[in-house]
Amino acid sequence: MSRPADLPGITLAPEIFDSSRLSRLGTLFLTLPVWIQALAVYFVSRVVSISIFAAVLKRQDPANWSSSPVTTTLNDFLNFWDSGWYARVAEEGYPRVLPIDDSGAVGENQWAFYPLHPAVVSTLSDLTGVSYEIISPIVSTLAAALASIVILNLFRKYLDADQALMGLALVMFFPPAAVFSTGYAESLTLLLQAMALFLLVERRYLTALPVVVLMDLSRPIGVAFSFFMLLLLIDRFVRRKHDPYPAAEVARSWTLGVLSCAAALIHPVHAWLATGSMTAYTDTEAAWHTGETTFVVQWVAQAINLIGPLGPVLLIIVVAGMLALIFSPAGARMGRTLQLFCLGYGLYLLIFFNPQTSTLRLLLPLFPMAVTLALVRSRGYRAAMLVAYMLLQIVWVAYLWHFTPPADLPP
Repeated sequence: MSRPADLPGITLAPEIFDSSRLSRLGTLFLTLPVWIQALAVYFVSRVVSISIFAAVLKRQDPANWSSSPVTTTLNDFLNFWDSGWYARVAEEGYPRVLPIDDSGAVGENQWAFYPLHPAVVSTLSDLTGVSYEIISPIVSTLAAALASIVILNLFRKYLDADQALMGLALVMFFPPAAVFSTGYAESLTLLLQAMALFLLVERRYLTALPVVVLMDLSRPIGVAFSFFMLLLLIDRFVRRKHDPYPAAEVARSWTLGVLSCAAALIHPVHAWLATGSMTAYTDTEAAWHTGETTFVVQWVAQAINLIGPLGPVLLIIVVAGMLALIFSPAGARMGRTLQLFCLGYGLYLLIFFNPQTSTLRLLLPLFPMAVTLALVRSRGYRAAMLVAYMLLQIVWVAYLWHFTPPADLPP
């Protein structure tokens, strides 16, 4: 009987797996231009995501978004769920009369979906003659590619080159990051948010203003960003003895802070003026949940509903854990600006968001948290993290993006 060392395959192409050779290849890769590094990581992440979508598609029955009553194409699949609402915004615009359901509450309608993504896609569709449904995932894919370049440059301000690249990989392989290949607005929001944070880190406040306005027209992130700006401005004032805060910078930063609040109101005010109802936007958002707008208590209620009496205790532990991570030594590596953004956005979710199956997707703006997870240089740790993320991405696509007619939980 052969000894294990003699078994064929144990030493198969050992030069490929030689650690010194892998180290040299890694070092060589890190000498490439940053944008090439970013796009390489992003390309691999898209291959993984599209492969997962293609595999799950094989067990997807035709649905409302399918182009045929007997089959669903991959492009159809990438335009499921909210993609259809964005298409309706592009094709029909926003309703001037709010739909009312049998209970007398405002029903689901286009006002819940912000205009930037459908505007960009429909403009390109008109210019090229290519259908909205084909252009929409392409726009998302390209926007996330550009976002990967900005994020890597942002992370490199706080991390070594290899750690920054790992941080980017964690963002792009994060389970709901599969949505970057679909007809959703997350990619445009990620690009604009990353640009805004990069400019704020560089304290180019007025340059960030048009970026923030566009970001606030892409998804409902404006209130969270305004809250973050308030925290940032207070922090700059409190720490002015250690971090100079000259009058010119005060003026520029507060200009951005005030105008970011105004930008956050553009879409809700548009809904008010178009429909005549001051609460048109919030009522529409509530139509996807309980029909009522609540603050904070919805998390407690959901915790009790899912877990029982110990639910609120677990919720407190999770919130405390997030705060501890943000302000831990690892969290401090993000820099003060990114720390405060994560704090502001997290508190925004806790106050306003109704927890549901879309919660994971709404964690995508917390991408700076990847810095805290990218600090460990162990190859085993890094491989384990990425494999775990890919496996969870399979779960996300297979159980949340996959639609089981006639109704299913949203991703």
